Amino acid sequence: MPKKNPNRPYKAIPPAALKTTSRRQTRRKDSPAKSVPSLQRVTLDDLRNSRERVRLQTLQRKIALAPPLDRHPPEKLGDFLPPWFEKNVAKSGELLATASETLQAALPAKLWRNIALGPLQRGLLTLYCTSSTAKMELDMVLRTGSPGLRHLQMATKGLIFKVKTVVDRASTSG
Repeated sequence: MPKKNPNRPYKAIPPAALKTTSRRQTRRKDSPAKSVPSLQRVTLDDLRNSRERVRLQTLQRKIALAPPLDRHPPEKLGDFLPPWFEKNVAKSGELLATASETLQAALPAKLWRNIALGPLQRGLLTLYCTSSTAKMELDMVLRTGSPGLRHLQMATKGLIFKVKTVVDRASTSG
């Protein structure tokens, strides 16, 4: 028996003896390839180590956490509509009426005829003008820090704090 060389612990294998294997050859024959949906009925045993089992568990968890249907009975439209109308429509309508009266008192009659009130969203009131000249005059009256804008803010109790002017002939004619 030949002596082992301490610098060379393993016996060299000639390159011709090495056999390359592909992925297909390394896969075991008894293990299935990627799961292919079949038309067979799936049982709980089949779902043990598959994605479908995870989906089933997620679905069961969602069903378990869902509140019972009778916990919150549906509201009648008559119970829901008046408070909603009061909160969203009537309050905004009163605010726009106050803004309209204040602007009508502060602006010349000729200029007042050339503008129309637009939406009020998050404290920004949009005013539509018929021409760029009317827009420029309105901007001068309602410039930030001007008495016209401060008067409008005080009349609406601070709910309007900015005014945007837009040239739009379609919104003002009619």
